[in-house]
This record gives sequence, structure tokens and C-alpha cells, in this order.
Amino acid sequence: MAAPMEVAVCTDSAGQLWSCVVWELHSGANLLTYRGGQAGPHGLALLNGGYLLAAQLGKNYISAWELQRKDQLQHKIMCPGPVTCLTTSPDGLYVLVGIEESIHLWEVCTGNLLCLLSRHYQDVVCLRFTDDGSHFISGGKDCLALAWSLCSVLQADPSRIPAPRHVWSQHTLPITDLHCGLGGAQARVATASLDQTAKLWALSSGELLLSVLFDVAITAVALDLAEHYMCCGGSDGHIFQVDLSDLDGQDQLRIRVTELESEVCNLRKINRDLFNFSTRIITRPPK
Repeated sequence: MAAPMEVAVCTDSAGQLWSCVVWELHSGANLLTYRGGQAGPHGLALLNGGYLLAAQLGKNYISAWELQRKDQLQHKIMCPGPVTCLTTSPDGLYVLVGIEESIHLWEVCTGNLLCLLSRHYQDVVCLRFTDDGSHFISGGKDCLALAWSLCSVLQADPSRIPAPRHVWSQHTLPITDLHCGLGGAQARVATASLDQTAKLWALSSGELLLSVLFDVAITAVALDLAEHYMCCGGSDGHIFQVDLSDLDGQDQLRIRVTELESEVCNLRKINRDLFNFSTRIITRPPK
């Protein structure tokens, strides 16, 4: 029996030859390609190890490929609107799909829509399950990250919209990425935003543990398996590494970061006021 192979499954929204591609990590060899449309960001997921799902950019369907088939037959799962993001539960029982500002929860075995969540005010851009599937996190262009209990969502009264367990509203610009660490309901959650910050939250309490301010917008965030480091991808192509091993001793850093965020907000307001003032001077009609 052949030894397991470590691969990377990627999408390319601008790719002309494929929608998804499988790379061998050590040699960089291209092992497989899946054709059919252009998959968007945060739109790729594995379903129970047997299917590859890809949300098509700006389209109202999800492409699905059975991994064990050699002919790579593409199936289309129609949705009520353009899909902005998707994810699957670790046990493969549920699929979460972001469609505009709503979150759709489907049951895989029946195809039934179990719940429709509408607590975001703008498009949902990323979704993540915890490693035990007990919670999921949603992030949107409305600058909000919401933590949901799956059990509470499934048991909610159909006549009422379920409420999230936590509402994290400290970001000031759209959220771009999420990452859930290990630990289920005790996990830590990292969020990235165009406001040039990455934040770390405690899922159990909803507490903000750390906020780090960068010089550029942050478009991606991830934690290593031991959660010693938080890696943040910047819009300028750089990857920043934040040491989390001494999180308890970073109170001064958190205070300083909060001060810097306030200073940046004040500077942006001053620049905006100066621009408005200069515009009024320039456009003032002659006497």
C-alpha cells in the first residue's frame, strides 16, 4: 500500500485552464486539475473526503466533483443566488453557504435547507466550522464576525431568527478571512480585516485576546497547529508572523495596539476633514 501523500488543493479565480488544481507539496508537481468555471475566494471545501465543492465566482451554483472518479464529471448544485463563500462540517453532515448577506445551512443526506440566517447587513465573505463542528463563524463586509452555536441554530423556533452566540464588531472595515484553532467550543478564533488589523478571540467567552495593527490591509490569517504563531498575509504580498506563545504577557502590546488604532482613526478623520475643507475652498464660486 502506497504511503499517504501530502497535497495542496487550490483555486484560481483568474485561471483559464482549470477551476481547481491539486499540487504535490514536496516536488511542486501538478497531480490533478478540475475544469469548469472559476472558483472564487473562500469557496473551496472537501465534503467528507469524497467530494470537492467549489463556489463559482459570481454564479448561482456550486460545482461538485467526486474524488474517486477518473473522468472528473462535474455536477452543478443550484443555489438561490450568487455564492460568496462556503464550508462543510467536519463530520460531513452539513454544508454552510453564504449567499449575499444570508447564511444557508443544508443537510447533506437529504438536501433539505435546515436554516436561513440573516444577521449580516452586507455580503458574507467567509465561513468556518470549529474542529468538532459544534460552532461556526461567519465574517462579512459589514465588519462583523459572528460566532454561532450549531445546536442552538438547529433547535431554534422556525418563526424566529436565531441569534449568534457572540457578535464581534471591533473591526472598522470589511473582514477578509477567518481561522478557527483547535479545541472545539474552547477554541481561539483569528479574524483579518482591511482595517490593517488581525484579532484573536476566545470562542468560549467572546473576549478579545489580542489585536495587532499592521501597515497594510490583511487579507489572510492562519494559526499553526500548536497555535504558537499567527501568520497574517498582507495586501502587499508580505506574510507577517506574530508570536502567541506569551499571550498572557502581551497586555502592554494590546494596550499599545488599541492606542495606535485610535490614533489611526483620528488621523483618518483629520485627513477627511482637511480634504473636505480644501474641496470647499477649491470649489467656492468666485465673487
